[in-house]
Amino acid sequence: MKKFFKVFFYCTGFAALCIVMQFIAAIPVSAAYIFLKSFQYALSGNPELAMNLDLMTVVNDILMPSYILSAILSFFSAWIIHAVFRRKFFERLSLNRTSPVYTAVSFLAGCAMQMPLSFIITLVEKTGIAPDLFEEYTQHVEQLMSNQNTVLQILAVGIMAPLIEEIIFRGLILNQLKRNIPATAAILIQAILFGFVHLNVVQGTYAFVMAVLMGMLTVWFDSLFVSIAFHMGMNLSGVILSEFGAGLSDAAGVIMLAVSFILIPLCIMFLYFKSAKGNSHTPKVNPTEGAGV
Repeated sequence: MKKFFKVFFYCTGFAALCIVMQFIAAIPVSAAYIFLKSFQYALSGNPELAMNLDLMTVVNDILMPSYILSAILSFFSAWIIHAVFRRKFFERLSLNRTSPVYTAVSFLAGCAMQMPLSFIITLVEKTGIAPDLFEEYTQHVEQLMSNQNTVLQILAVGIMAPLIEEIIFRGLILNQLKRNIPATAAILIQAILFGFVHLNVVQGTYAFVMAVLMGMLTVWFDSLFVSIAFHMGMNLSGVILSEFGAGLSDAAGVIMLAVSFILIPLCIMFLYFKSAKGNSHTPKVNPTEGAGV
């Protein structure tokens, strides 16, 4: 029972860390934003404008910098916590080398995942199921993707968020779970936690599915690099499509969607069979963790 609670608090604690750091990061970023705006208005001779700052404008303008800072704070907080309790940190992250080819294929699979996922979400939304949930999801995505600096979006959503989320969920949490329960159960539990921390039913649902897939990739290759590549590919393609997708013709969109539906299973099957061959002679998990997924 003691071991159960130890694992439970470890996993839920680090999952919650990602949420907590987003709120903590927003405080200094908001303060810096308001100070700079006030200074700017003072120089222009209109200091009273600082008192009329719109809250939603502030939230929108600090969103990407807050994401970047929260990712940095989450990483160093996790590192410091392990150091304080004299636990190995980097050794738990499965930072084992893997072929650049496998990493590239994983990145391609992540890129291909974006359009089919959006297509499926749109189909489900059109059925009229849970309209309030989809309205909440749409507002969240619009806030995240609309009227944002593209460079900051790429850095925050496309690079920093996937990197820290993989370190926390497919690195620390999945590793801790695999040491105590079979790999299949470990993958499912870390996926549930990953879906939950998105605090949005629609996004949390597909985040759960993606987390299962990224967990499988991590276990197959015993390396975090393939799941990081997949996650970055998916998020970066989302940023690019949100910026330039409107300029695509209907025919180009249909072709890209069809190609994506074909690429995904091909890439995943390629990775599965390559991982099975590459690891068949040197199994890296103990018998209690299960043989695979």
